[in-house]
Amino acid sequence: MATSKAIVTKSSSAVKRSLQGEKRHARNTSVLSRLKTEEKKLRATFGTSGADEVRELYRRFSSALDKAAKKGVIHKNAAARKKGRLNSALGKISKPATELKPKKAAVKKAPATKTKAKVKK
Repeated sequence: MATSKAIVTKSSSAVKRSLQGEKRHARNTSVLSRLKTEEKKLRATFGTSGADEVRELYRRFSSALDKAAKKGVIHKNAAARKKGRLNSALGKISKPATELKPKKAAVKKAPATKTKAKVKK
């Protein structure tokens, strides 16, 4: 038995909400597709292009992420996370290999000892 999607809503507000949802869905899929394309372009240029071109693509991708977060297509924390990860990757490729040094291990300090105050008599 095949089922078809029939409009069973009759109130004008329900019809309006349905149409609004369809418009938002179309916009959201378009924006998400654009974001994925921009990210693929950016990641493809990491190993092949100069730093200036990569920075320009990162700037455009960052702007697109901010706009998508502003419209509610993606969450603002998701946009910030993507930007942060790409920014750190961008920082690694823009530095020559000789400048990349391993981080020093943190030196642990001895626990502080309490000194007893002298009591005056």
